[in-house]
This record gives sequence, structure tokens and C-alpha cells, in this order.
Amino acid sequence: MKLRNLSLASFLLGVAACGAAQGVEEIPGAALAAAPVSMGDVTRVVNASGKIVPRDEVMVGSEVSGRILQVEVDFNSRVKRGDVLAIIDPQSFENRVRQLSSRLEAANADTRVREASINRAEVNLSQAETVLRRQEDLFSQNAVSQARLDEALRAVGVARADLELNRAQLESALAGVNQIRAELATARLDLERTTITSPIDGVIIDRKIDPGQTVQASFSAPELFALAADLSDIRVEAQIVESDVAGLDEGDVAKFSVDAYPDLAVEGTVEQLRLKSQEANNIVTYVAVVAAKNDDNKLMPGMTANLEITTDVKSGVMRIPAQADRFRPSPDQIAVWQEEGAAEIEEDTNPLSPVYSRLERIGVSAADIANTRETLERATAPLIEVINDPTRTFLHTPTRIRLAELTENILSTQLNPAIYSEYRALLAAERNIRDANLWVLTETGKMRRQPVRLGLSDGAFIEVISGLEAGQQVVTGIRQTGGGVGGRPDGRPSGRG
Repeated sequence: MKLRNLSLASFLLGVAACGAAQGVEEIPGAALAAAPVSMGDVTRVVNASGKIVPRDEVMVGSEVSGRILQVEVDFNSRVKRGDVLAIIDPQSFENRVRQLSSRLEAANADTRVREASINRAEVNLSQAETVLRRQEDLFSQNAVSQARLDEALRAVGVARADLELNRAQLESALAGVNQIRAELATARLDLERTTITSPIDGVIIDRKIDPGQTVQASFSAPELFALAADLSDIRVEAQIVESDVAGLDEGDVAKFSVDAYPDLAVEGTVEQLRLKSQEANNIVTYVAVVAAKNDDNKLMPGMTANLEITTDVKSGVMRIPAQADRFRPSPDQIAVWQEEGAAEIEEDTNPLSPVYSRLERIGVSAADIANTRETLERATAPLIEVINDPTRTFLHTPTRIRLAELTENILSTQLNPAIYSEYRALLAAERNIRDANLWVLTETGKMRRQPVRLGLSDGAFIEVISGLEAGQQVVTGIRQTGGGVGGRPDGRPSGRG
């Protein structure tokens, strides 16, 4: 008891000597460490890593098979659209073009023959019709027999059929000509494809062939070259863990460096957050595409980039050091340092309490909240047990993620769509807002618990939404200043601080 009284008296003397403005209250043996509620900026930064890729990357292949005669480019060669990259032996394709050209000439000649046959058939039909008219006149005068008239009629029929036959043969010949022309066009196109050209302006980043090598394009186009568009404009495909996706938007500023140039700070912007997820070792990630300039071409495709993406910035807000939120005094420390007569605040250890608070604020009835609460707490009891277990802190973050997912699944089925939509909107608005209990330094040199609402955190500072005023001192720990260990009056190690 004497030691405890001596410590308290020494502490009060330390408060008077040092003053609260210094931010640290000291006494011999143990001291309350405190910091003021200040005004400043709070920035949320997401750390990630990713690979540098070209803005546009094109794989150039071959649509025809053959032996490579020439390769006109090498790695890092800069090319323009239409420049020759490689040449495939064109001899067999040239022969095919000549063969089809000859067939086309023959088909055209056959067409002309068919046209001449049609002309002859038309003349024969005209003559047969003239003979028929003459025989009809003579028959009407009983000058010829019926047999002569029938013969004239048959001759007209034969001539007309012959004309139709020749016309059909001409159509067939024309169809053959068109077919050969199509085959010839394909053959000429294949001949053109023996010259591999660049489809874009860029640089060769991969070459997979050498002269003399044979490429086979029977089933798929083999890849011969990889071209990157202008490398002065690059992209970083960053892997973002699912817990950091919230708040990541297009236009967010990203800064990164690469291992090759650790002192080179490159700035870019988030261009896209892809919807497709990737899972490895039970960790779900999403790809954020960051656009950046590479005017000096130091950054090369495939380099690993270490990124810091600024997802939210709040300027001129009240803030406290993050240590104040992490400070958890032991029961013995509370007995020594808590101000006498301070109202006890029961700490809410239920991580679902914010869920019930949001349901109340959007107007869900008490009966419906009670039903939802019963369902949620029955389903989430094992997860909450892990979260409230101080010996398993390494499991807290993944467990909270699973708890959030399970809670969302249950609410989506328990609430009607309109109410659930309101809940989601409120959840998005309060994405970075939470309730907490901090310890504040009193005028007597003691501490008392203060309920507050905290907002954005950048790891060093946390935004204060309500519950504190600028200039107030928040306790960040209890430390040893000489004698004893960690601020316990009996000299034993203190609790968390």
C-alpha cells in the first residue's frame, strides 16, 4: 500500500512538472503516456505488389505452315506497323497461285465456248421457228402433210431444249470460274501471309523462331513474336487482397518502385479493378490495373512493382495516434490509474452490435431485429468466440472476414430486398466508421474511459468522428520510467499497452 501511494504521489508531481502539452506524463517507476487530439490529415493506403506489363501486347503468329527463310528482327527491335518480321518459304504457295491461275484461264476459255454454243443454239431455234411457221401456213392450205408439220414442231422443241442446255452449261462454267477465283484469292492471301509483318508500332519483347525452323499452322496459329506497344506507357497488374478492395476506385493515386531501381518513385493512377477473382492458398485477390508513364524506358515488362495505393484522403480532421486505439490496460492498471468516481463503461465485445445498430437506424422493427439477431448469433457463435479470444490474435483478421461474409449472406435472405438495399447503402457510407472506447487523461492525472466513433485510419493516425475534442489528451500506454516493470505497482510485467 505504501508503494502504491508513493507511486500515485510521484505521478501527480510528474504531471505538474511536465505539463500536459508535452503529450507524455511521467512518474518515477511508471507513467501514463498520452498524446493530444490534433487536427491534420489521415490517408488510407493499400500496399500491394504486381507485375509491370505493356499497355498493349500482341502475339504475332503464322496462319500458314512452312520453313522460315529469314528473320528480320531480334529482341528489343523497334518496328513500325507493316514492317517485315520474318519470311516463310513461299515456293509452294507461288506454285499454287500459278496452278490456279492456269485453271482460271482454262475455265474462262470454257465459258467463252459455252457462250458461243448458246449463240448457235439461239440461231438454230430461230431457224426452226421460221420453218414451223412456213409449215403451218402450208398445212392450212393442205399443201403439206401432218407428218411434215409434226417434224417442224419437233425441230423447234429440240432447238429450244438445246438452248436451255447450253445456258445451264454456261451457268455451271461461270460457277466453276467463281470457285477457282475464290481459291486463287485464298492462295494469293496465303502467299502474302508467308511474309510476317508487324500489326502495330512497338518493340519485340520475345522471338520464338530462327531461320530454318519449320512452323506448323494446321490446328492453331503458332506464336512467333511478342510485340509490346510503346513502353513509355505501361501498366501494373497489382494483386489486391479482398479486405483492401473496399474503397479502391478508378482514379486513385498509386506510387510504386521496382527492385531494380529502389530509389525511383513512379506515380500512376488506378485504371481498372477487374471483377474476376483469383484464389491461392485460401487467399482471394483481385487485379487492379495501374497506369503509369515510363518515358525513360527504365521499367521493363515483368518487373515486380511494390505499390502504395492511396484510396482515401481526409484533410483537416480530428485525429488521434493509432496507439491510443490499441491501448488495453490490465485490470490491475485500471485499478491504479482510473479516476475515482468515473462511470464504468461496459465494453461491447460483440462484433455484430454495429449490424443491429444499422438495422435500427433504417427502421427495421424490434421483432424483426430480434429474429435476425437469433439467427445471426446462432450461426456466428464459433467465429465470435475466436475473435474474442486474446490468445488467437493471429486468427482475428481472417475470422472477421469470414464473419462479414456469413453476416451478409444471412441478411440477404432474412431481409426483404428493399430493406437489404438500404442496409447495404448505410454499410457503404459507414465503411470506415466504428465505435470504440478510449482512455483519456483527466485533469487529476488519472484516466477515464471515453466512448468515441472513429473513422479512417492510415496505420499511424485515426480520424475521430465524435466523442473527443481537439486538445484532449488520449492515453497511449503505461510505461516504465524507473523502478518496477511496465507500470505495475508490484513491479511485475504489466498487461497490454
